[in-house]
Amino acid sequence: MVSIKWLKGYFFPSQQKGLLYQLVKREIKQKFQGSWLGLGWAILTPIAMLGVYTFVFRSVLKAKWPGSATDSDAEFALQLFSGLLVFTLFSEVIGRAPTLISDQPNMVKKVIFPLPILPWVSVSASAFFALLSLLVLIAASWITRGELTIHLAALPLIVIAFAPILLGLSWLLSSLGVYLRDLGHIVGLILTPLMFLSPIFYPITALPDLVQELMIWNPLALIIDSVRLVVLHAEWPNFYALGLYLMFSITIAVMGAACFHKTRKGFADVL
Repeated sequence: MVSIKWLKGYFFPSQQKGLLYQLVKREIKQKFQGSWLGLGWAILTPIAMLGVYTFVFRSVLKAKWPGSATDSDAEFALQLFSGLLVFTLFSEVIGRAPTLISDQPNMVKKVIFPLPILPWVSVSASAFFALLSLLVLIAASWITRGELTIHLAALPLIVIAFAPILLGLSWLLSSLGVYLRDLGHIVGLILTPLMFLSPIFYPITALPDLVQELMIWNPLALIIDSVRLVVLHAEWPNFYALGLYLMFSITIAVMGAACFHKTRKGFADVL
């Protein structure tokens, strides 16, 4: 019988919580170290991107948000921002994953270091910046709509469903990236079309029925749609669909952890 006790260290790194906290703190500080605006860039950058996308789609391409009760720039901007928020979190974690281990050769070779927490550090740091963007979205929605509803309580459930797949893919890609150095370029090629194949610039309901059914294979579609429902439309997400997504997400996490656990013995030899 194959032992799976090692999984506990991957999913519940409680013994390294102090180290994890310090590494996440360092990761956040390093991103804006020496800049005069500091963490302000974490809020300013997505707002600037939002302004560019809104200008291009609204003013240049004359795009309208399908199914929207109003045709205001603010409505379009909020819908766009909610989609970009989820995609940015996903792309930051997944885009960095292939080099996550190979960029830390000293930790692999010379120090007895709990390597499985590195994806935790990456996901946690990216989630911190995503949280700042989410607060901006909630504040903007409150200003434009004039109220905050109880439906925001569903946001932690959406995060719980999304987090395992981020960790799982990070474990998987970071372990494979040690052996396949081209993996980072491949992931970069995938992320760009994924942005346009995800319901960021349009709602899922605007797609043909057949394409809507295919969206079940997009790991971002349900999460983006759920965030929009909760924050912008004051509606509950589809809890049944989130439950199924959570099971799928945990499956990916277990597979990613298993791949990392199986291949980590050879990291030092390759690096």
